[in-house]
Amino acid sequence: MSVPDKFFGRYQLDKSENFDEFLSSKGVNWFVRQMIKLAGLTKIISANQEAGKYNMENLTSKKNTNYQGWELGKSFEAPGLDGNQHQITFDFKNEELSEHHIRLNEPDTSAETYFYTIDDQNQLVMRMENNGIVCRRWFKKVEQK
Repeated sequence: MSVPDKFFGRYQLDKSENFDEFLSSKGVNWFVRQMIKLAGLTKIISANQEAGKYNMENLTSKKNTNYQGWELGKSFEAPGLDGNQHQITFDFKNEELSEHHIRLNEPDTSAETYFYTIDDQNQLVMRMENNGIVCRRWFKKVEQK
């Protein structure tokens, strides 16, 4: 099991569907939702120098995360974009990369999974769900810096 090369690259957020509704369903207040929506987001997915390991960076105007050297199906601990320590597990099944997070300070109520696919325009599509609200975010592939 490995992440296909088509997922590797630098992606900038292009558009979102139901993102405000998704954040609202998670209890995020209006003002914070507006700040989150205004923040730019770039995702970088790459193969690590070590065989069978990968990297993912999330670059925002507020905070960055940099997950280096993770393996599919193996959990690790790292800070999330919210500043809290998370247990994170990546997996790949049925042409979909998943990123599962559990906030260590709220392990019973904080589980979230993000699902990534590559669409027919070579965009990275991120799907999230909460209380029946499905959110999608599209990221355009851009040149590596």
